[in-house]
Amino acid sequence: MNTQQYFLDLEKEVRKVYGVANEARAKKLDPVNKVEIPLAMSMAEKVVGLISTIYPQMDGSGIANRILELEKEFGKLNMGVSFRIAEEVAKQKFCQFASLLEAIDAGIRIGFAYTTLGVVSSPIEGYTGLKLGKTREDKEYFIANFSGPIRSAGTTASCVVLMLIDYLREMFGYAKYDPSEEEVKRYVLENYDYHEYVTNLQYLPTEEEAAFLAKNLPIQIAGDPTEKIEVSNHKNLARVDTNLIRGGMCLIFSEGLAQKAKKGLRLLKELKLKGFQSTGWDFLDDYVKLHEKREVGKTDNSPTYINDLVAGRPVFGHPSRSGAFRIRYGRSRVSGFSATSMHPATMAITDNFIAIGTQLKIEKPTKGCVVTSCDSIDGPIVKLFNGSVKKLRTKEEARRLYADTEEIIYLGDILLPFSDIVNRNANFMKPGYVEEWWKLNLRQKDAELEKNIDYLNVSFEQAIDLSRKFDIPLHPTHIFYWTQISREEFSGLIRWLKNARISGGKIIFLYNKTEQEKFRIGKRALELLGIEHEVTIENVVLNENNSKALLVNLGIDEQILDKDGFLNEEILKIEDKIIKSELSEELKADNLKEGEKILFIINKLSAIVIKDKAGEFIGARMGRPEKAKLRKLDGSPNILFPVGKEGGRLRSVQAACEGGNVRSAFPIYYCEECKKETIYPVCENCNKECKKLFYCGECNKLSPEVCKEHKRVQTYNTRDLDIKHYFDKAVEKLKFQKSDVPPLIKGVRGTSSAEHNMEHLCKGILRARYNLQVNKDGTIRFDATELPIVSFKPKEIFVSIEKLKEIGYDKDIFGNELIDDNQILELMPHDIILPCSPESTDERADDVFVNVCNFIDSLLVNFYNLEPIYNVKKREDLVGQIGVCMAPHNCAGVICRFIGFSNTLGLFASPYMHAAIRRDCDGDEAAIMLLGDVLLNFSRKFLPGHRGGTQDAPLVLNAKIDAGEVDDQILDFELVREYPIELYHLAEQKKHSSELKIPNVKSFLKEGKNPFVGIGYTHDTDNFNDGVLCSSYKLLETMQDKVNHQMALVEKIRAADTSDTAKLILDKHFLKDLKGNLRKFSMQGFRCVACNEIMRRPPLTGVCQKCGGKIIFTVNEGGIKKYLEPALGLAERYNLSVYMKQNLQIVKENIESIFGKETEKQEALGKWF
Repeated sequence: MNTQQYFLDLEKEVRKVYGVANEARAKKLDPVNKVEIPLAMSMAEKVVGLISTIYPQMDGSGIANRILELEKEFGKLNMGVSFRIAEEVAKQKFCQFASLLEAIDAGIRIGFAYTTLGVVSSPIEGYTGLKLGKTREDKEYFIANFSGPIRSAGTTASCVVLMLIDYLREMFGYAKYDPSEEEVKRYVLENYDYHEYVTNLQYLPTEEEAAFLAKNLPIQIAGDPTEKIEVSNHKNLARVDTNLIRGGMCLIFSEGLAQKAKKGLRLLKELKLKGFQSTGWDFLDDYVKLHEKREVGKTDNSPTYINDLVAGRPVFGHPSRSGAFRIRYGRSRVSGFSATSMHPATMAITDNFIAIGTQLKIEKPTKGCVVTSCDSIDGPIVKLFNGSVKKLRTKEEARRLYADTEEIIYLGDILLPFSDIVNRNANFMKPGYVEEWWKLNLRQKDAELEKNIDYLNVSFEQAIDLSRKFDIPLHPTHIFYWTQISREEFSGLIRWLKNARISGGKIIFLYNKTEQEKFRIGKRALELLGIEHEVTIENVVLNENNSKALLVNLGIDEQILDKDGFLNEEILKIEDKIIKSELSEELKADNLKEGEKILFIINKLSAIVIKDKAGEFIGARMGRPEKAKLRKLDGSPNILFPVGKEGGRLRSVQAACEGGNVRSAFPIYYCEECKKETIYPVCENCNKECKKLFYCGECNKLSPEVCKEHKRVQTYNTRDLDIKHYFDKAVEKLKFQKSDVPPLIKGVRGTSSAEHNMEHLCKGILRARYNLQVNKDGTIRFDATELPIVSFKPKEIFVSIEKLKEIGYDKDIFGNELIDDNQILELMPHDIILPCSPESTDERADDVFVNVCNFIDSLLVNFYNLEPIYNVKKREDLVGQIGVCMAPHNCAGVICRFIGFSNTLGLFASPYMHAAIRRDCDGDEAAIMLLGDVLLNFSRKFLPGHRGGTQDAPLVLNAKIDAGEVDDQILDFELVREYPIELYHLAEQKKHSSELKIPNVKSFLKEGKNPFVGIGYTHDTDNFNDGVLCSSYKLLETMQDKVNHQMALVEKIRAADTSDTAKLILDKHFLKDLKGNLRKFSMQGFRCVACNEIMRRPPLTGVCQKCGGKIIFTVNEGGIKKYLEPALGLAERYNLSVYMKQNLQIVKENIESIFGKETEKQEALGKWF
């Protein structure tokens, strides 16, 4: 598929939907009579579209074109573009502003928006404005105000915006801020108060660091109060507007400036080299030295991933423990960009806790990742209760054998992409010897021969021949985990082999009841080596291949297996070699660990090089479970229409109709034809356009214009509304019969937008008809865990070849015509695969979007009197439809196209798509919407009027992904089909990842190549749907069940410490929750079951004063006690410390003192027999 044509076709389809939506909006049935979301074809247009919501004069002023010119001068995403465009806007080169201060404010916002890629609301919500203050010398200085949404900008961008503000201060000749000693102390204390009483800061500077920064600030960092808590000291300061804690100030001061000062200073110095003048932050050189002094001598090796353990979510391995996940370098078709892959059997052997899309918290190199499936890497090795050891090769086999598994000796591989390691600026970890490394060794010797060998399936005979012929290490299939056994275990194995015999080409070990204790250590060595074997009544049997491989590893000729007999003589020969190896100067000279010494001895015995199969292992625990579900607001409303208290507990429109009137805030319109007030811009009676009225609270009057006396007006007022009249008119407009109206249509208690605009009731009736719920902005959203994908097979997405050809997928990655279900196709950047798991406990995306399409068509036909545009009857009709992807806290959506369906609970999309919404695949989730729904039903008039209301709203749409204009993490994404052998050589020495350069997005862009084509992958998989589809964490109903299954699994995993896991669950989860819930119980309010009225204390009458309903607790007994029994069970079963048990006993006694002891139950005597 031609990339340029793809983008043109996509834009054409998008503009077609825009045309229909504008035609519908022109009928004036919505709060605004045109589509409210501008379409951007570049990041420059996104940036301008976002800031024009505050300064409309910027739209179409030429700023977007100027940004494109500056990108040619400085380079894309360069700080120079941000500073220069901010400067030019502030100088009013493109449009005029009311004052110089307003122009500078607009410049700051446009520069900040460019830094944050135009996709988050920080430039319009996080940065809240610029004011002027007076220095002690009566000069004007800048006061920059920030609020909570600044968090969505990211820490680096937060630091950069401060530097931008100071750059403009200096340019326009304003004075520096001169903080007093009290103001400096206020900065320090307020940050510490926020950290202690509100929420933990990601980074908290020391008091010395905070004071140093505050004392030298060139601008005053301020903000709106975000908490109801006052600072503990340094109040009533003349130049600080409030005594309340200012969250925005704390976030940008600590997490932005203090944490990222070093990086920000480096970027600023690079800018100065390009001619930009800025001196206000020169003091940061001294701050960086102060900060580095803090770090000297500190080594923090604590495993942070395991410290926040949650009950019910297992630990899969303690830090670097043998048997945890084995590091393997590579990227499957569905990994990378912070996602890893593992074998389907590994997922299943974790009792199905790990599913496709499950988040893992891992030891290194990233903090978190999601899991996908790859069957071309190694799965787990387990020991069964009968003593046999098996390598598990399929998910089905792992599920079948889980109950019979005594120990999970090795969990299997975790596939780590090079791009994630280099992006985290991390050192390589030592890998085990794997098939793809062996292939590169062979290629160095004979490139032609290597092309014709299936490197994943090399027989023992072929492996031996190639190793002997080309002097390359033995193929990984035929080597074992020698570095994972001790000297004692190795000796035990040799001793056991002495007593073994050969029969039918197999090694038979003695293992009858009398011999089991004698050869226990040798048996353990066999298990830890990962050698498959079967335990019979009297023997341990190795199959022919493993028998040959073990002998060759030990330097014994495999030909001896051709005749039956004992191994005694052969073992005596190698015992001499073992003794000589141990006495060799070479072994003494090397500073080797115990396991490495065993491998050294093995290589002295064997004529063929035996590499380390183990490498390094990394620990992990389960994070968030995978997710794919329809988003629902509290109460699951179908419509943004206030039903007040009259809607009852369910907020039902029909219940409100029965009551007659609803009291709430509504907009005010006047129909001159009918001579009456209405709530709609078009009269529900005569369908004529209505006039907007204004309400003055002082005069208590309505007028068609702003009150001349008080100058204060509202476009709404609170009044009693005859909701039944409007509901009947809505049913009439839709031409519905009574039987067509859904039995329950749910509204909202009240609207929170600035003008209290609401949707037309027709929309709620239609949404309820299709069982759809509305979001705060009028759209319908489906949330799903983000998963990456670069290539797919038609069979994986359940779409016919003909349909794929229709939407442009006509050739596979090798340029061949598409004719087969198993061909691999490269995914285009805007295309997504919807999550439609058959095991989902929630609505599937295909069902939801079929309903959304039908809802939009019904809306067009019945409400707007237009033709339908979707005509979707079945899920296959969704293929090719246009949607919108957006991440939480963003304010820019990205156009997407539905091309298929997966059996998983995750949204498969190109890494470019994830980067475009400024997220990666470490457990983040994104929302999917239908474009027609977004354009027709979204309105800024519905957004909450409070600070942060525009977060998570599609204020602008990006219709074309540019690889150079998305999150810069994508620049490290490798575009290769295999890794070079240099990677393995560097990794063996644990060198820094920056020492290796391989083709990536950055290099493709630099060379002018198309980064969307030839992305490649290093490890294939037969079907990315092959894996656990829904985590057992989601399926287990009670916390007791979750903990029982969690601990049963941990007991099986060799790499996990059972008692430590139990201790962490109690300490980090159960005890905290029990104490916290007990505290909440004593501070709780009360609720009326009938009208939901919340009261601080119950009335003396014992019933609700408003409706006479029953009063109940807001915190119930069950919520407090739910963790008590699981906690007590853990403490007893795993013999935790006396301190932990006593702590738990005190909590138990506190609970019993409030709720009383449980009554003893009389039980039948038969229970005890």
